Amino acid sequence: MVKTGYTSRSGFTLIEIIAVLSIIGVLAALAIPRFIEVDSSASRQALVSSVAELNRRESLTWSQIKLSPTGWIDDAGVFSQVETNLGPNYNWSPSAAIGGGGLHFKQQMFQLERQPSMPTSAGRWKER
Repeated sequence: MVKTGYTSRSGFTLIEIIAVLSIIGVLAALAIPRFIEVDSSASRQALVSSVAELNRRESLTWSQIKLSPTGWIDDAGVFSQVETNLGPNYNWSPSAAIGGGGLHFKQQMFQLERQPSMPTSAGRWKER
């Protein structure tokens, strides 16, 4: 057996490390825009769900008022009892109003309008 001056070393070469970093960079460049799109889409869907929640709350409040001894008197009475606070991540600008308002979730915003309640139907929220 002949011994040379070289010892066996294990590890990665500089070329291998650069190749791995290049692959990771390409994958990140492809994934980040898709992640941003998914986040934006999720925020929009959260606002769509919040409009449905406002309509459920409006219907429930209207039904409770209709079943009360005094019954339905006017739309202002119904609106004043609807809970429009949807949680800490939602903001109204400037505030929820009887005719609607701007509802924000993260960077997304819906401009909502509210159709008034009537003696025969609950009010409805919808995107303008």
